[in-house]
Amino acid sequence: MTTTALILAAGAGQRLGSIPKCLVRLGGRTLLQRLLESLQALPAVNTVLVVGGPHGAAILRHLNTLPRALWPLVVRNPQPGDDPSDSLHTGLRHLTAMPDRLLVLLADLPLLDASALQAALDAFDRRERGLHALVPTVNGQPGHPVVLDEIACATLRGRGHGGLRAWRRDQPDAVAAWPTDNPRHVRDLDTPDDLERLAQDTGLPVSLPSTEAPPPSGAVIG
Repeated sequence: MTTTALILAAGAGQRLGSIPKCLVRLGGRTLLQRLLESLQALPAVNTVLVVGGPHGAAILRHLNTLPRALWPLVVRNPQPGDDPSDSLHTGLRHLTAMPDRLLVLLADLPLLDASALQAALDAFDRRERGLHALVPTVNGQPGHPVVLDEIACATLRGRGHGGLRAWRRDQPDAVAAWPTDNPRHVRDLDTPDDLERLAQDTGLPVSLPSTEAPPPSGAVIG
């Protein structure tokens, strides 16, 4: 069984001062690094793909400071919009084959760890026949990772517009809502208040990305 992780990191981060949110540091490590390390801890994950956007160069510079074992394949969404479906389509178009399981993740999920990711995969594997996608829900709020099967991946890649949200609306009987009480599946970062609450809840320092980046070394581009 092939399992691919698709990390959507093309957002402009405007409400945080137009910064790459995935490069916010929690306890000295960026959110992207923490997510990559969590994925590395899952033996089932074969491939990791990151979709970058306006902050793509900064993301590449950061990735080149990490151990090579963590390096993902990085692709660029040239015109990301407010809806992450644009980046989802970009990622799906760059898949050489449709995986049996695709983990779709946002890059600004600060607390989503390996155990939460594995729980989503396990719930996906237990889904009823005929369901092609799984969405974690916490108190009715949809979260991540969304898990797609090969049919869902091919269907979404073939759609001319809209993403998972539109597909769920059009094909509600094909998507499983997985109720969970783990708030990590829905917690993301959008505003300075979110950063402050994250520091308070974790007891860890939270810092914004540095504006001075070293020149890139090596290559992490696909």
